[in-house]
Amino acid sequence: MRIFMLTLLLSLFVPPAYAANTYICPMHPHISGEKGDFCPICAMALTPKMTAPKAAQGVIKIDPEYVQILGVKTQAVTMREFGKSVTAFGNISASTRHEYPIDIRVKGWVNTLKASAVGDHVKRGDLLFTLYSPELMEAQADFLLGRRIGNQEQRLRLYGMDTQSIAALKAKGAFLEETPFYAPADGIVTALNARQGAFIAEGGNIMTIQDFSELWVDAELPLKDLVYVKQGESAQITLPETGVQYDAVIDAVYPNADIDARTVKVRLLLDNTDLSLKAGSYVSVVFSGPRQARLAVPQEAVIYGAEGAYVIESLGEGRFRPLKVQIGITSEGYSEILSGMRTGQIIVQSGQFMIDAESNLRGGMSSMSSENSSDAPVQEGGMSHVH
Repeated sequence: MRIFMLTLLLSLFVPPAYAANTYICPMHPHISGEKGDFCPICAMALTPKMTAPKAAQGVIKIDPEYVQILGVKTQAVTMREFGKSVTAFGNISASTRHEYPIDIRVKGWVNTLKASAVGDHVKRGDLLFTLYSPELMEAQADFLLGRRIGNQEQRLRLYGMDTQSIAALKAKGAFLEETPFYAPADGIVTALNARQGAFIAEGGNIMTIQDFSELWVDAELPLKDLVYVKQGESAQITLPETGVQYDAVIDAVYPNADIDARTVKVRLLLDNTDLSLKAGSYVSVVFSGPRQARLAVPQEAVIYGAEGAYVIESLGEGRFRPLKVQIGITSEGYSEILSGMRTGQIIVQSGQFMIDAESNLRGGMSSMSSENSSDAPVQEGGMSHVH
């Protein structure tokens, strides 16, 4: 469709130029001959072959009236502050820094089990269970009587008693037949390995509490994009099911790469105070590289051809020329210009494909100088309006 429209518009705007002594069939242009000859296929009279004007170096001129018809819009090249954005995918997981296994360091029997099901919410200081342990009662008695040399309180802590249960022991002044164990942090019971009345061997795990108020996101990032990621920088997380976005912070870049996938795992910290996010969820992650001032043009203004990237510069009064440029990062709708342009130059933001087509018809691209000199001669005609 684009080729058809280009052909149609150019046929309306480009005044014909004829190649001397060259006649072709309008229906079968591969048939050529002399004036007065007829096409052997369709019997139509051969007509003079139209050719485009000879290519000029650089600048072409278009009547301002047709510039408006083509919908040409221009914009000045300026410095803009933006950075490279990289998208990756990952999974939400529970933070092992906020996982609290409740292990028993002496054998005994679980008596009162308050947190009795996986999924139970507990607060720091809540009673989880009580343990009947003759060995622990003996240690408590030694603590109260001070019969052994050494730090008896430290011995109780080594057996698993915390500050709260030791305070209860001091307040009672006698050993506790059922030693209480309290929640070390707010969280949710994610594993339960005992039932009320069960015997627990030394070193056995009774339950695990997980604090989900802060989660991890493990994202896989291509090796080539690691330059845009630094510890402590921010990233944006999106849940594909809802489209809701969250802010996260890069916590760590793992030291080992996946040899086959050529990726590196990046861990991010994600606030989940309201517990709305769930571990195991699949998410997309957008990493934004360092923002800095860059010479930039709108992304849609850049044309990519066989010779690389270029833009169409507007010189005023319907004069245009293609300029070869070197493109850096592209982000937020803009492309960074590393070379080929300077601040203040006016480029075509829309309608550049029509101008580019006219330039190509006249060989403009093939004659672009590496210096993009502004002294190149102007090719009149082409799309210029003829009265």
